[in-house]
Amino acid sequence: MDINYKQCAINCVGGDTLKQYQKQFDECNQDFDLLFSSDTGDEDFYRRIIEPGHIYETGYPRCICWQNNDSIDKCECSRQAIIYLYSQLLPNREITVETIQTVRMGAESCRFRIILR
Repeated sequence: MDINYKQCAINCVGGDTLKQYQKQFDECNQDFDLLFSSDTGDEDFYRRIIEPGHIYETGYPRCICWQNNDSIDKCECSRQAIIYLYSQLLPNREITVETIQTVRMGAESCRFRIILR
């Protein structure tokens, strides 16, 4: 069965999560660096600036995919969700998301690198 991870991600984060991200982004005057330097309000989730205006990192200590299976492929859904969320905030920027590590791949946390062009 071929899974459309992009659609899965949109279904997962396209509602309330997107609204929450948009609210935070607006509160930061739509400044991506300010968004990534602000407190997320969640001690288990982080955002970090690697290179201002260009490279960022985000992550969490456990898999947050709502699906109840241990497939490593679900990490692709998380990656697609990050692409979707930030492309909605920055529709005129090209966004690439690289998986650095995931819990389902044996790491202690999930980490993703976000590159803006």
